[in-house]
Amino acid sequence: MREMNLALVLNTLRQHKVISRAEIARLTGLQKATVSSLIKELLAKNYVMELGIDSSSNQVGRPSNKLGLNPDAGCIIGAEIGVDFINVIATDFAANICREHQESTIGLMANQDAILNRATDIIQDFQMAISQQNHPIFGIGLGLPGLVNAHTGTLLFAPNLGWRDVPIGEWMENHFHLPVYVDNEANLAALGETYFGAGQDYDFILYIVSGIGLGGGVVLNGQLMTGSAGFAGEFGHMTVDPTGLRCNCGNSGCWETVASQNAVFRRVREAIAIGTSSSLMEATNGDLTKLTIKMITEAAQNGDQLALRALEDTGFWLGIGIANLINALNPKRVVIGGILSQAEKILLPIIEEVVCQRALQWPCENTDIVIAKYGAQSCVIGGVAAVYRKVLSQPNDWMSQSRNQRS
Repeated sequence: MREMNLALVLNTLRQHKVISRAEIARLTGLQKATVSSLIKELLAKNYVMELGIDSSSNQVGRPSNKLGLNPDAGCIIGAEIGVDFINVIATDFAANICREHQESTIGLMANQDAILNRATDIIQDFQMAISQQNHPIFGIGLGLPGLVNAHTGTLLFAPNLGWRDVPIGEWMENHFHLPVYVDNEANLAALGETYFGAGQDYDFILYIVSGIGLGGGVVLNGQLMTGSAGFAGEFGHMTVDPTGLRCNCGNSGCWETVASQNAVFRRVREAIAIGTSSSLMEATNGDLTKLTIKMITEAAQNGDQLALRALEDTGFWLGIGIANLINALNPKRVVIGGILSQAEKILLPIIEEVVCQRALQWPCENTDIVIAKYGAQSCVIGGVAAVYRKVLSQPNDWMSQSRNQRS
């Protein structure tokens, strides 16, 4: 019971960031004496810090002493192995990003061992830098672009990488001797936006990520909806056009084939191939393999009609899929992340228009659509959230671990 109460207090501190003992008691329903005892323990173990008297309060009586999570209690590493990149961040215990690194893996040609070794090297550099500051590491949260068995940490199938049955969680745990949490990148991104971003204070969010692939995650009352076998959220492989293009998953006409980064690039290249003029030829020096979403977005904003149409067509198909999901799931908020979120000023109005036309009136009126707070960083902040929720749910175990790392 005491650990449950510790977890309740820590989660209240996470949600409210700066709060008094009296406010914690009011929000949790715990007795003031119980809250004081729990806070005393958390202060002694370095999880919580006192921030001083709140002089701005208009309350009558004794001024309250505000509390917050102690950033120096420890660090968490969030990582993502994408189709063509590796991204790693480290945060302190208050979830402030204190170190980050991203690099392209295009030159590694999707070589599994080379990419895993490079990801391990980057995380090891983070681990060494954190240990030099004498901060414990609570764990590593890792997102991957495919079907993941989150219980075993095994990547079962990544269609855009061509990887199958890779025990990445075991690999990482054996190397770092830390708790490692592995999940699909969209699931982690959904969790990250719920904990720290655009999904805060919402009890039911649908997260959609559009990059080289397309996927999603659903969070209900703070918990990921993972499905009976853990594979929920593979929205990118819904069939939207039975006669459409072949997808890397082996199916044809998947949503991913018409509403992803690669769909934008394909539209640009096909239009140029039939003679449509575009400033993107000059921007890439004629090499259209160098196209980026940022480049296309800037061209569209500067009046390039081909670039604008490529993004508008993609926004239309994003809207089609999101409308279907709103009808099926009835979320309170839809959060759109991934690399295509860079084009939000063009895409979002089109998505909203299509959803308004295609979704049923009543679920549509109950849903708003926003861009992810963390954009392309949502997955790595979600890796942090995955570790965070374990720490906050079982604080006694983690406090013992952090003492052992410091000793």
